Amino acid sequence: MKKQNFLSAIKSGLTLLIVLVIFGCGYTFAPQGEHIDSRIQNVYVAPFGNRTALAEVENYMRSAFIDQVIQSNRFQTVSDIEQADAVISGNILNISTSTLSYRDNLLAAEERMTVILEASFREKDTGKTIWSSRNIVGTVDYRLIDDTNPLPARKQALSKLAQDTTENAFNMMMADF
Repeated sequence: MKKQNFLSAIKSGLTLLIVLVIFGCGYTFAPQGEHIDSRIQNVYVAPFGNRTALAEVENYMRSAFIDQVIQSNRFQTVSDIEQADAVISGNILNISTSTLSYRDNLLAAEERMTVILEASFREKDTGKTIWSSRNIVGTVDYRLIDDTNPLPARKQALSKLAQDTTENAFNMMMADF
């Protein structure tokens, strides 16, 4: 009888230990900006600077940041800086494309687009920087379907690159990484 109680206690202890190990392993939901002052509700995404030769890339990045703020459900975007509690701003430092593969006729079949940008998130009234990075890098690979006009594929790739890069940057902002 004592032996059976002892084995039952060991089984219960091991079960409890396994449950604690599984649920206490350190996995948590991604941070959602808990380190950011709760008074910050309205965010203005300032026009981005463009230090590249590619026109309108700054508009793609700004629009993608606006989308990230909206999707976060943590902040509201505002169209006037006077209504904002915080400001996201940045510059596109570099954008480049490189050929990944060629067709038989030596024209590019696939390319990789890479962007480097800097961004910051700061309180409007105090100017205090909540988060900043001077080296956010994003890449996207894409196929060039039309031999004569690669522009549509590049615009589509630029849109995806902006979304992916700003999602990564916004997640780092919210994680205080």
